Amino acid sequence: MSDWIEEQGEVIEVDGHTARVRIQRRSTCGSCSARSGCGSGILSDVLGRKPIEVRVGHSGDLQAGDTVTLGVRDTALVAGALMMYLLPLAGLIGVPALGMALFPGAGEGMLLLAGLAGLGAGLLSVRRWMRQRDAAFQPVVLARQPGSGVVRPVATRTG
Repeated sequence: MSDWIEEQGEVIEVDGHTARVRIQRRSTCGSCSARSGCGSGILSDVLGRKPIEVRVGHSGDLQAGDTVTLGVRDTALVAGALMMYLLPLAGLIGVPALGMALFPGAGEGMLLLAGLAGLGAGLLSVRRWMRQRDAAFQPVVLARQPGSGVVRPVATRTG
């Protein structure tokens, strides 16, 4: 099992030890039998598959036109997704629940405002958490495929 979520990209610009890489978005929806009824499949059709560009650091051996394999640690991606969903949801539900326990006579309007405040606090917490772990979410170059077609590892895949 891989420790990385990998994606192929093409180096479009190199500036010192930083490269700009274009990644063509791909979807796994083509092989799924539920494609026509799935929200992700429909959203993919509507939005299209526009390429995205990312900046990555490298050891200085990339050139424009190289094909690279970029990776993000799977644990970082899963932890980030959980935090992005759970913290705002916990604030949305937890703050009004706490308000009901502390102030039993609070009206619905106050509980609604408490829920919105909890949601906002959860979103701000996610933002702060993500900024503290920004490096964990940055893609790294795992392999390079220069014009000769030889794949040479750039970063270690263990650990």
